[in-house]
Formats: sequence, C-alpha cells, structure tokens
Amino acid sequence: MIKANLIWANESNKVETLEDSDCLLILTTPELLASQLFHFSTPAKTYIEQVFDDEGFAGNKGQCVFVQGLKAFRTSYISDTENSGKNKISQPLAEVKRVLFYGVDFALFEASDAPNASSRASTLSKTNDPSMVNRSNYASDSNSAFNSKSTSDLNQNDAPAFRYLEQQFDALFKKLKSVSVALETLSLMALSTTETASSDPVNIIASHSPFLSALLRSYFKHGYHFKGYKTNNRSVSNSQPLNDNNANSVEKNDANNGAINQAIDIRGTLSLALDAKHFTNAQKRLVSHTVRYETALNAAMTWARDLANMPANLCTPNYLAEQAQHLAQTFNTVSCDILNESTLKQLGMNGYLAVNAGSQFAATMPILRYSAKGLENSPPVVLIGKGVTFDSGGITLKRSPDMRHMIYDMAGAGCVLGVIQAVAALGLNINIIGIVASADNAVDGKAYRPGDIITMHSGKTVEVMSTDAEGRMLMADAISYAKQFSPSVIIDVATLTGAAISTLGHKATALFSNAPALESALVEAGELANDRCWPFPLWPEYQDAITSQHADMMNTGINSPGAISAGCFLSRFADGTPWAHLDVAGTAFTYTKSLSATGRPIPLLLSYLSSCAIKNNQ
Repeated sequence: MIKANLIWANESNKVETLEDSDCLLILTTPELLASQLFHFSTPAKTYIEQVFDDEGFAGNKGQCVFVQGLKAFRTSYISDTENSGKNKISQPLAEVKRVLFYGVDFALFEASDAPNASSRASTLSKTNDPSMVNRSNYASDSNSAFNSKSTSDLNQNDAPAFRYLEQQFDALFKKLKSVSVALETLSLMALSTTETASSDPVNIIASHSPFLSALLRSYFKHGYHFKGYKTNNRSVSNSQPLNDNNANSVEKNDANNGAINQAIDIRGTLSLALDAKHFTNAQKRLVSHTVRYETALNAAMTWARDLANMPANLCTPNYLAEQAQHLAQTFNTVSCDILNESTLKQLGMNGYLAVNAGSQFAATMPILRYSAKGLENSPPVVLIGKGVTFDSGGITLKRSPDMRHMIYDMAGAGCVLGVIQAVAALGLNINIIGIVASADNAVDGKAYRPGDIITMHSGKTVEVMSTDAEGRMLMADAISYAKQFSPSVIIDVATLTGAAISTLGHKATALFSNAPALESALVEAGELANDRCWPFPLWPEYQDAITSQHADMMNTGINSPGAISAGCFLSRFADGTPWAHLDVAGTAFTYTKSLSATGRPIPLLLSYLSSCAIKNNQ
C-alpha cells in the first residue's frame, strides 16, 4: 500500500527527499514562475525556459509541463537580502531529472477562508465560478511526454472545488503513469519565495484542506495495486487492518487450499516536502490533520478493496469474521463478538440462514463495537454491510458470463470494516456498532427455493419470489437485530440491485431513507467527500408491488423499479428507527471489469461520521 509522508523541509533534508524521488511535482503560479526558475542551475533554467516558450506555458488553471533529462537542483538559490545585485549560491542539492510544474488556480479558494483544522468534514468550499470550465489544459515537453489534451472537458459550474481538483489530479496522475513515472516515489515541493508565511502565496494553497485532500486522494487511488496470487512472487495483497504499528506486517491466509505466504508489503511514498519556516503553527496543524485524515481513509479503502478483490474460495464468511477479530485486536477502542450459525438459529435469523443454506461454508455475523471515551452511554450509529462472499443467485441462477463478478457482493461488508478502522485510527468522538452480515449464496439440495415462506427475525413472513434477491433477506434480519442497540441511526451498505446500476451507472450511490434529516446529512457528506449519493422515494405507492397473497410481503416486486422495491422491503424492518440504505451495486465496483473494487462509499461514510463526531464535541 502506498502512503504519504509529510516532511517539514529544511536545507538538510531536502537532499534526501529529492534523491529518493522518481519525479518532483512543483506547485507554481504565473507570479512565482520566474522566481522559481532561479532555484535551478543555469543550464536547467535555460532548458526549462525554452520548453515553456515552446509550449506557451503560463503556469495557471491546472496547466502542467513535464520536463525530463535535466540536472535540476545542482545548487540551491538564496535571494539577495542586501540588495547587492548578485545572487548568492549556497550548498549543492540533489539531482532531479524529472520535474513536473503544476499551475495552481487561486480562484477556487477565494470564496472561503482557510478551513479550521477541527472541522475537517465541513470546510470544503463551493464555487460557481464559470471560468472553471475547460481547465484540463496540458503542455508537452520536448520529449512529447504530455502532448495530448485531457480526454474530456470538465463541466464544473456547480461543483465543489474539491471535486474539480480531484478530477484535475486524476487526469494528472493518469498522464504520469502513461509516461512511466513511478507514483510510489513521487515528491511534491512548494517552493517559496518569501520569508514570512502570511505573504507567501504557495503555502496558501499547500495548506488548504481541499487542495491537499484532492491531491492525496487521487494519488492513493491511482497508486493502488492488488498484488494477486502469481507464484513468481508468492505474494497476495495485504488484506488485514493496518495501523502505524503493523505497517509492514506479514499475513498468512489460511483457506481450504492451505496457507499462502504473503511477502512483506513494500510501501511507496508520496513525500510532501513543505518549508517549515513558511507555515504558521495553525497551518502546520491543518496540514498534519489533513494528511492524517486522508492516510486513514486510504488505509481503509485499500483494505476494503483488497477484501473485495479476493476470490470467494479464500474470502469466506469465516475469513471475514477473522478479519473483524483482527481489527478488534489492533485497536483497544474496538471489540468484536462473532455470532455463529447456531447462535443465529437461536435468534430466529431465518432469512439470514436461508441465504446460506446451500453453502459448504458456515454463515457468520461479526458484531464490532467502537466506543469513544466519555460517550459509553450515548446511542451508537449502526453500520451494516452486506457480506455475501459469492452470489450465484441460488436456484434463481445468475447468467454465467456475469457470475465471476459476484466476488464483489461482499463489498459492503468490506466497507464497514474499513470505516471502523478509519474511525479508530482517527479516534473520532462517536460510538459505532458495525455488523458484517456474511453468508454464501450457493446451490445444493438444502438451498432455499422460490415459493418458500420464511419467518424472519422480526416475526414478519416473507414469500421468496427469487433466491437471487438474497441480499435483502440477509440485511432485513440484520436491521431487525440492530434495533436492540437503540441506535441513533442505522445505515446499511449493500451491493443490492442491478437496477441501481441501470439508474445511476457507476457515478452515484442510490440512497433510500425513512428519515429526511439523515437523508440530507448523507447527501451533504457525499458532496463534501466527492462520493455522491442520490435519494430515491419510498412512497406508499411503491410498497404495493411487494404485497403477497400468502405472507406479509414478497422479497421482490412485480412490475416495479427493482432498486425502489428493495428499499421498500428493507424499510419494513427498520420500522420507526431512523434508517438509510445505500445501494452501492454501481459504485463499490465497476461491473464487467476485473479487480475493480473502488472502496466506495467509505469516503461518504467517514465524512458523515466525522460531522457527527464534531457535533458530539460541541
């Protein structure tokens, strides 16, 4: 897993930072461009100026120019403070042969003050600046490394600054990867030209939370790599909770095919080298807070993606239970109880067990508890993740060409595990209960059938119309069970319906809720995190579609919109508890593509939980 390393740079550690880097990314503006060129040796300065002239580079509005094949930082430049008319050349610095100049757009930040470090989740600014359109403008170097425009123009008239910036960096890192820049060894340096922080325009950007968050999140996204199971390296991806104490741990995966040895995970690093003397203490705290938040988010998303990308013969319900136990062992604020099949049967979780009836693997239901100090008696937020480790569809069998993607049907469970890890790493002031609803929907003589009548944990009866509508059976019992914790809200996360993909594609998560305030809070959290969701209705007219002649309800609707029918079904088990359902079938992975787990909606959930924690602090 790649990570970020914040370095408060001085003359002694700049050399080490640059020498360990494959490429140096320099933030610049038109005003700073000329002065920054003096940081380079004379041959490098001449070459860079020629490239800028050839490409018409102005250093603003997201422009970038990639320069290769120069010895850039042979000497450092110190401005003449005695007005002698000469430049003082000091100690030599490291060689950098690949430099990327990236133009900063100040218009994105003019509408709001710099954010406060204590309110990370509520400070991303919005802008209606019409000049934000068509800003993906790339200049090329003499080696034609950046000789193409971005693939599409961005229409960002109403978008938050964070979303626009993340799209800019997405395009940037794609370009870097296309010219074989190793993202694992990338450095960012904000070269400053003044001695006082208040008058330095670079650190205004470098310390701004949306800018740093967008940079880091895009970098982590494009640097992700699932190691897999090839025998030439005998390594698989790191699929266990991570914190600073076990960053290079080795995991052994015990599955029915035997133990597979994992290699130590070699971590690439983005070095953020910022001159300490140019930042106020408040700016330093904000930068450190942002890096810490994005690092915790990245570790959570990486873990969730690794779990989702694992094959179903290795990532079984029991394996997810082991992962939940390991998470509890990693953080003293997290505890874990595992409900096995016999306990689930005693509890009357018949819908839950029906889904797993045809499997050779036993169903499990890990219950994770994260408790904040001083809030032990406060009502928790309950998160429920669908953890169907493989969904064949059961007797209502799926089409075989698409079935291989059903390893991702546990992505919701992976996200719940990841979110709790991130919350624990950040120490958020909130109580959370996480439920991993884990089963395997397989086919044999014991499998449940269309037409079966099942009495659920709540006592309500369900007529099974499709065994491929298994997720709602699983989640309904988990929602019913969760009410015993007297939660403030229940949020379930599930790759539930193909209809959600048909409706929203892979851009937004489908949101269903019985509580307008919760619905609004999740929509806002998704906007702030650039992990958007879109609300759908649960009107009484839609409930009619799941009416059964033989039971309290059917598990699928007749001539009804599938995602809404599923939401209506789950809403009947939430009753009066504030509840929201996130259908992530289109956002947790990209259908038809292998190894496509995204880690969504962890950014949305962590943004929401962070805002709840801030309210608890007030």
